[in-house]
Amino acid sequence: MTGRSSRAMFFLVSLMLVSVVGAGSLASMSQGEIHFGIDTALFDYYHSDTLVIEVYEQMLVDQFSMDSDSIAGFETLVVLRTETGDTVAVSQWFSEVEWMEERSVVNSTAIPVVSGEYILDVVVTDGGNGRQGTVSRPLSVTAIGHLSELELARALVPAPESSANPLLKGGLLVYPAANGGYMLPAEHTLYYYAEVYDVGGQTVKLRSRLENSSGETIFARPWKTVDVPEGADVIALIDSLDLQVVRGSGLHRMVLGMVIQDDTLEVDKLLMVGRAIETVASQGDSLYAGEVSMIAYPEHFTLILSDAEMDLYEDLDDAAKVRFYTAYWQDRTADRQAFEQRCMESARYSGSFKEGWETDRGRVYVIYGAPDDIEAVPFTIDQIPYEIWSYYESGNDRFVFADRTGTGSYEQIFSTVEGESSYSNWEDMLAPVTGASGYGGVDSFQE
Repeated sequence: MTGRSSRAMFFLVSLMLVSVVGAGSLASMSQGEIHFGIDTALFDYYHSDTLVIEVYEQMLVDQFSMDSDSIAGFETLVVLRTETGDTVAVSQWFSEVEWMEERSVVNSTAIPVVSGEYILDVVVTDGGNGRQGTVSRPLSVTAIGHLSELELARALVPAPESSANPLLKGGLLVYPAANGGYMLPAEHTLYYYAEVYDVGGQTVKLRSRLENSSGETIFARPWKTVDVPEGADVIALIDSLDLQVVRGSGLHRMVLGMVIQDDTLEVDKLLMVGRAIETVASQGDSLYAGEVSMIAYPEHFTLILSDAEMDLYEDLDDAAKVRFYTAYWQDRTADRQAFEQRCMESARYSGSFKEGWETDRGRVYVIYGAPDDIEAVPFTIDQIPYEIWSYYESGNDRFVFADRTGTGSYEQIFSTVEGESSYSNWEDMLAPVTGASGYGGVDSFQE
């Protein structure tokens, strides 16, 4: 990676409003006894069909054993393989660092690769006792075009002359945020690094913005116009953001936009933002207090997500979904427990072919909780069985469910809640249908 600073014109552009001496995926966390995070970014080193995957690694030193000189040693093995199991590349190294409580260490390696679908395996082994942590991450490699992927970072530091540090990029040492998370208030500055290719002699406009999991922009830079010198085949972009603009914990998206010749290009990267709670002890290198190891009711959880949150959630792997779930309930442990209680109780609405949460009444119960009042009306000559659920605290909201088939399956036919299923003729739907399944004898009462 050190050769990158000597390429033909490495033109550094800062989008920052303050001076600094930088759909994307979410970082992956390991399983096993050694806890670490990995992230990746795709760059075009060679201006050819061969691209480069940079692999970033971050972990706490104090989880490793140490020798008599207080030195911790660990081995990292990085293997890139095809989906059929063929090994494409291997990178392996041994690290020795001074053992220190709460000290974080980062590493990076670069792997040449062509377009295709891959699996990235990373194994970290404690040199003193053999304990391991592992992570596997699917990678889809496609042509980059003008914009590289984003690398999230915790610090940018000017590099000493003749530095051979693998974190070197264009005269800067970029320290990656390989676990993909920032814990406020201590880790409040986010940096990112990206590259723009083959725009020498042209004028481009650049802007970065930060979105929450609902797709709402909570911070955006003004567009910055850059006249790129002739012959500059690479522009290195850096930016910083104070994450104290974030109003709530959870999943966020950093987006870099570029306009060139009236075409707008964007790349993005997901990140987690949490807030430290001193009264809750951390476990390993857990990012969030109160972190869970699994989602107790994964299907039920999707019912309470917004469309934008659902789009993000569906693209995450299983480990990242657990982190999303943890961040979603950050600082709201009581609310999470109440939600999970509702999920359990929704089973009372299960039928022959549907679990409780899949029925209309079960879904409403999971989302809105137990109603303040239920008016259950049995079958009569003039109407089929139905229930009216009332929620007084939320503004006298109502839901009406009707058993239109006589099988005990209640369908939602009306609600005062905006966006909920509701029929304008719902009152007429309560009248029995002649010959309907379950109500076949009704016509004997009709004139």
